[in-house]
Amino acid sequence: MEESSQASLADGSMPETPMIDDSVSKTPKIEGSMSETPIIDSSMPDAPMINGSHKVGKETLRDKLSSQVYRSRVIHSIWLSASSFTLGIIFGQQGPTFLDLQIITGTDVESASFFFTAASFGYMVGSFVSGFLHGKVNNNVLMCIINCGAGVAAIITPYCSPYPLMIVFRFLTNMFCGAIDTLVNAEHMHIWGKEGRALLQFIHFVFALGGVVTPLITEPFLAAKGAEHELLSSVKNLNVTVKVTDGIAVVYNETHSHNQTGYGVAVVYNETHSHNQTGDSFGRPLTTNVHYAFLIAGLIAVMIAVPYVILIFIDKRSESSSENKYTQKLRSRQLPLPMYIFMLVVLCFFYVVYCCIEDTFASFLMTFVVREYESVTKSQGAYITMFYWASFAAARFGSIFVSSYLTAVRSMHLYCFLMVVAYTGFTLSAVHAHIDSLTAFACMAGISMSGLFPAGFSWTEAELFPVTGWVSSYILIGSSLGMMVNPMIVGFLMKHVSNMWFCYILLGEALLLSVVFFFLLMFNRCYINKIYGTVANATSLEITVDASKTDADTSEITVSVKC
Repeated sequence: MEESSQASLADGSMPETPMIDDSVSKTPKIEGSMSETPIIDSSMPDAPMINGSHKVGKETLRDKLSSQVYRSRVIHSIWLSASSFTLGIIFGQQGPTFLDLQIITGTDVESASFFFTAASFGYMVGSFVSGFLHGKVNNNVLMCIINCGAGVAAIITPYCSPYPLMIVFRFLTNMFCGAIDTLVNAEHMHIWGKEGRALLQFIHFVFALGGVVTPLITEPFLAAKGAEHELLSSVKNLNVTVKVTDGIAVVYNETHSHNQTGYGVAVVYNETHSHNQTGDSFGRPLTTNVHYAFLIAGLIAVMIAVPYVILIFIDKRSESSSENKYTQKLRSRQLPLPMYIFMLVVLCFFYVVYCCIEDTFASFLMTFVVREYESVTKSQGAYITMFYWASFAAARFGSIFVSSYLTAVRSMHLYCFLMVVAYTGFTLSAVHAHIDSLTAFACMAGISMSGLFPAGFSWTEAELFPVTGWVSSYILIGSSLGMMVNPMIVGFLMKHVSNMWFCYILLGEALLLSVVFFFLLMFNRCYINKIYGTVANATSLEITVDASKTDADTSEITVSVKC
């Protein structure tokens, strides 16, 4: 560790050698020049001492909590976790409510798959805008606005029976969700840095917990499933569903030709206008009470916005009462711009593939099992989705502790291997129609994806480059592109070819994900590290502390640390 310190007083005289107060760890203090002790971000590997020595011993959690600044960071992290919980609820609702949104809008699977496309595009826009605003606008103000926006948009969604209006509100809801996701990750890394690896796993665990709660909130309000058989019209947007009952004549009106599948049912078409209807065996339109589920999710999101209002005033009071200002600059290894862009693009592609897998599996799982197997009801499909989210959440909770023993890169090796095994088993179970084993492998898929996203952030910070607000934004924007295209492909293939393409695509993407990760790992270690050095050996930290005294004397200390 190399250290250098420079001190200058406003009157031109040389100051005394600044010492570290023994009661405060990792904190530089200017003797007699500061009324309060500024807290330096403890994410740096070792606390620099201005006189060239290091404090022996490790600070306990109780000692850290005695600091007002540290307590403020903890409170911020708690509410970031609450926002992540909201995100999990709204995201987890998209899969179980998919069929009911089809009922509301009167669309088939192929048309309704554009709900996910619009949602992904909105997520991308929200990530870009929030990445641009991060650091320029008060983060608490942003979090308050976007939580309220997500809640209001979710409440309005089930009332959007016109197809274009549903597309618009799917876009708006996920635009706010993308902003939440970007700000939560970027703000966490800004507050904690490398120290927050376990806390980042906790934030993502809370997201998964929201996904577990969602099916329990949603399932009681879903439309019931009958033994339906679809009558697919050649007229655009005509989708008639008939419940087969022997001896009942069902009359629907249309003059055009149709593809009909029935069992002893007389079906007559004789009117001249086209229409779009989904009904039961007596022609009554199917209804759903899913708007109650969206109302609950929306109210939770709005309530989470309230604490940010309190934090806004707390931060203003802290800023007005503080007389000390300090800045930190973390300098990582310097890569040529083309090389940096190339590595960022490959990293973004890794997250594109990962989010394709996670989003598609969670969104289409219930639709797949209900449409592929007549014995599976919508209620059973919702519970299979719940089991997936439960395993996802439980594994993320375990990742909080596993991250203390496994490095980020080893965790990623483990998760990629488990993912390939899980989707191989899921595909084989689906082919042989073994629902129990299919459910088990769905749970294994949840485990394999549980810690990969946060572990990737930690690995990027440790071996590639710092995760800034812009890096977080680019990753999530790229992820949105994948989530925007994948549902269209899956929806098209499930409708026109086979529902089994849901499994085939996921298995192929799991294999591709492992290949991309291995390539980026080897490229960084075998080429980048040898030429430009590792991140750990090239990291330096600059800390500038400005202190004001009551007699208008000022002093400044700049500490440069190289690791």
